[in-house]
Amino acid sequence: MVFICYNRAPGAREGYTATASNSLKRVHQMIDASQKPERTLTVFGLVMITTGIITSIHGAPSMAEYGISLIFIYLFVAAVFLMPSALISAELATGWPEDGGVYVWVKQAFGERFGFIAVWQQWIENVIWFPSILTVTIVAASYGIDPELKDNNWYIFYSVNGLFWILTLTNLFGMKTSGAVATICTIFGRIVPILFMFTLALIYLGKGNQVGCEISWDQLVPDFTDVDKLSFIVGAFLTFAGIEASASNAASAKNPRRDYPIAIIFSACIALVLVTLIALAIAMVVPAGEINLDAGIMQAIERMFAATGLLPLLPVAGLIIALGMVGEVNNWIPAPTRGLLVAGRDGTLSPFWQKENKHAVHQRILVFQGFIFTAISTIYLFFDVQIAFWLMNVVPTMLYIVMYFLMFAAGVRLRYTHPDVPRRYRVPFGNVGMWVLAIVGAAAGLVAICFAFLPPGNVSDDMRGAYVTVVALGFIIFTLLPFAIYAVRKPGWRVEQGE
Repeated sequence: MVFICYNRAPGAREGYTATASNSLKRVHQMIDASQKPERTLTVFGLVMITTGIITSIHGAPSMAEYGISLIFIYLFVAAVFLMPSALISAELATGWPEDGGVYVWVKQAFGERFGFIAVWQQWIENVIWFPSILTVTIVAASYGIDPELKDNNWYIFYSVNGLFWILTLTNLFGMKTSGAVATICTIFGRIVPILFMFTLALIYLGKGNQVGCEISWDQLVPDFTDVDKLSFIVGAFLTFAGIEASASNAASAKNPRRDYPIAIIFSACIALVLVTLIALAIAMVVPAGEINLDAGIMQAIERMFAATGLLPLLPVAGLIIALGMVGEVNNWIPAPTRGLLVAGRDGTLSPFWQKENKHAVHQRILVFQGFIFTAISTIYLFFDVQIAFWLMNVVPTMLYIVMYFLMFAAGVRLRYTHPDVPRRYRVPFGNVGMWVLAIVGAAAGLVAICFAFLPPGNVSDDMRGAYVTVVALGFIIFTLLPFAIYAVRKPGWRVEQGE
């Protein structure tokens, strides 16, 4: 970084000549332009990244346990959680489009402490969640070779770590590379395969094969008295969580105030359709009692391919499904860490963590994230793969919902404390509309946290106590940790604007 200082000796004349003043302005503009990330993302690119972020299909097998009633659950969660998240984050991102996302929004509303807590929850939940989605990725990629590998603890551990570190290195080269990878993975690894898979499920049923679930109007509303399945509803919240994270990419858009609201609205609709179709495909083909949480997608594809004479293509299908999930993880690796960097420059993190490489990438935070990932993924070496997999879905969801509580509250508060800040998009019906969305979204999140403490049916009776203990400890420790980190910050760590 180049520092240019302008000093005036005592007695020097005040002001500059017009020529010198203009030259000085041009110098500052050149410096600012060199430090700001290049705006390369189009609306299409934002839609692809955001769709890839929130279209999380790795939880589809757990939702398929509900059969046809998964449609009701997805629609309900989309209405009470996804839409409030999408609309409130759209207003916040277009009112405060600067780099930092949820950290900036909550900071403006409640100060730096709670801003840091919000971005911490967004970041740490991803680190805990990464091993679970990469497990599905690895299982899909290797299912056509040896399905038994899905239960091999050491194979899962080494594979998820190898893949995560490759993706981390990819993201060290900047947003332009990351955006291109996201577009390819979202289209060819997510949208096309899901549509193909649902079509194949219809063909499977058309050939007279047995339906995996009962399809009737009576089954449309789920049985909420079945406690063994309530935990799986938490997976629906995790499926739709993350739409606000694309706000960290708004700074790279050509026109953030215009492009971002368009992108998230389109992305929310696309995501709802896609996750519903793939979960239905699994439910219609594989009976609920036989669905495997990490291999359910491939179980369904294997049955459909066997019935249609396409079984030799199973390895290819697995690789394509894995490609879509790689794109999802690729989107998530840099997004929350960017907000963490912005919080760090406000004095929360030491200067060591604030450095960026020549591609404007915060490589030290990304690399450190990789080491934490490796440490967390060791859970596979001590627990059954299925139980460890679900724990790394439930705990992150709870942590993420805490962030949403803060984001919803920030949306309401900023309506009163900063009413005149221009917002390209505003939640409809004024302050009442904002209050309604915030209350509905927060209430839905609170219910999801309660459901998270209920062990699913695949957890044995002797493991249920341990399951609840791990969930409680994970939720409490990772929620309190950012308070401790913020308490040890030092004033000298703050980077002043323009420095």
